[in-house]
Amino acid sequence: MKPSIAAESLREHVFSIPIIDTHEHIPDEGVACANRLGFFGLFEHYVSSDLVSAGMPRENLEALRNPDNGLTPQQRWALMADWWPYVRTTGYGRAMLEYLHQLFGVEDVNPDTVLELCRRIDEAHKPGWFRTVLKDRANIDKALVIRWPGQSVEVDRELFRAVPILDHYAMVGTRADLAELEIESGGSIQTLDQLMNAQEERLESFTAKGIVAVKLFLAYRRTLQLDRYSKIEAGRVFDRLWLSQKLDLTLQDLKPLQDFMTRRLIGLAAERGLPIQIHTGLQEGNGNFIENSKPTLLTSLFFDFPDARFDLFHAGYPWAGEVAALAKNFTNVYADLCWMPAVSPAFMARVLDEWIETIPANKILAVGGDSNYVEGAFGHCTIARRVVSDVLSRKVAGDYLTSAEAHWLAKRLLRENARELFRLNQETVE
Repeated sequence: MKPSIAAESLREHVFSIPIIDTHEHIPDEGVACANRLGFFGLFEHYVSSDLVSAGMPRENLEALRNPDNGLTPQQRWALMADWWPYVRTTGYGRAMLEYLHQLFGVEDVNPDTVLELCRRIDEAHKPGWFRTVLKDRANIDKALVIRWPGQSVEVDRELFRAVPILDHYAMVGTRADLAELEIESGGSIQTLDQLMNAQEERLESFTAKGIVAVKLFLAYRRTLQLDRYSKIEAGRVFDRLWLSQKLDLTLQDLKPLQDFMTRRLIGLAAERGLPIQIHTGLQEGNGNFIENSKPTLLTSLFFDFPDARFDLFHAGYPWAGEVAALAKNFTNVYADLCWMPAVSPAFMARVLDEWIETIPANKILAVGGDSNYVEGAFGHCTIARRVVSDVLSRKVAGDYLTSAEAHWLAKRLLRENARELFRLNQETVE
């Protein structure tokens, strides 16, 4: 069915908005350009996880993405060819086909195209590629990019703003973990007070360098249930940890220290006006305890830290209704659809349709690519724009929104809500 003039106008408006991408894992450009695996350099995550889920042996995956084993592109393709038909129909697979077509002009990946695709990708990976993809093609104003423990938070500020993961100060489990933190912080960590000081000093130095939020990653390793423990209780666990020469403390043993330190990080971030981004729902990869990441496990935090602002990631997939209920009930909770364009555009559309009706319009964040590659950011954000446009058009056609409201809401969902939450609207022009 041919779209109406109103729907076409709305889509043009949606694609004209310079978006704020709330979540990426894109490395520095020099690192990305040094990867000479071409197409097979795009298998750090997502499609690779679906290949393993479909039955591809993990040793095939490791060989496919090993740059030092001398395999030709055709040999690498043979390692995945039997499973590619099963994953090309998933959200991950369709997103990959989207950006390969749009950015490199290859409509399908098969034995006849894979060598040329690798050549085109390697040829494109030169200085300036990030700006071409993110600015010129994706129309991304700024992307919030995760910085892992040990990484610098100094990023190309024309393209990015940094969001460091800092809950590793809470997730220590051995003396070796403490030794790594001593190297990172440049000081001795033999007491709980020293651990607390190291965490705060790290956050303070990052804040001075312009970070816009902090990220909690713990749902990949343990439950999101963060209970209240005293400093005395946390100190007892730290002392046991300090005396331990190996991994002999269970997660339950460590929980008082982990919960105390994570809650302290939230308080420190709130004092500095930094939102807290939290992974909820589906964990990327293969094999995990999904129940650990239920959004409602966080409820006590929203009561205990009313001045903090919480950005709940990934629509809590599959618990999008829980995220909606939390964002509706708590002033300090925001609902983020990042990663959902790649997981399932249909799920994203259904959820956004419901969220518009349940959550105040200033608290929905509709676009975040959550990719390790600029190509993925382009593809995922393009899909997100399409979903936003389609959902809003249906709302207009169903008389739920006027055309003017839909145009206004598109800008809120794709740009203004994130600018306000992360205070990008308070930055001076660079």
